[in-house]
Amino acid sequence: MRDKRKLTEELIKQLDPDSGITVKRAMHTWWFNIRKTGGMRLTGPGYTVFTQDLDLTCYEFAIPDPQQFNQHVILDLDRKMQMPYYISATKGIPKKIVFFGSREAVIINLYGNLQQFLDNYKP
Repeated sequence: MRDKRKLTEELIKQLDPDSGITVKRAMHTWWFNIRKTGGMRLTGPGYTVFTQDLDLTCYEFAIPDPQQFNQHVILDLDRKMQMPYYISATKGIPKKIVFFGSREAVIINLYGNLQQFLDNYKP
């Protein structure tokens, strides 16, 4: 997908029209990086909308070693992921990544290793 604005517009159409959510508001609250070239990482409110309000299918990948989950990994995710994802953390420590794209979720689970997946993944 990779076009956050278009995706946001389509998803807003599926929400209750009385919610009053505009594209501008959704862009600023759902996405970490609202720039057109920014990644597909969701914020907490964005994740809530995707899972509760829209009831979208999601796939989880546990982060086995949070020590290896650093800013470089986050930048790689931002550059390579084509579908939305959410990084779930407890007390600031990343525990899992929730993917909203089945293709990417299947591939990462086949690799079983986040860094190997990111090193080899070509969207």
